[in-house]
Amino acid sequence: MEAMHVDHGGDKGMGTKVSDRFAIPGCSGHHREQHNTGWQTFQKKYKFDALWAASQYWSKWPGRGAWEARNG
Repeated sequence: MEAMHVDHGGDKGMGTKVSDRFAIPGCSGHHREQHNTGWQTFQKKYKFDALWAASQYWSKWPGRGAWEARNG
């Protein structure tokens, strides 16, 4: 599994990735496909909303509270 960072999540700086709160897990093949096609095409093909999925993973992560306390 690899972290697939949803670039349109909002907190991306120039030359950096968005934070892990805007990431979903994916295999290396799907990660590569997403990079090659872009998020819009990838989401249409698989019929899902990546930001919604990332928010679901983030809200259920047991370490979220400690991470948010450290990182604001």
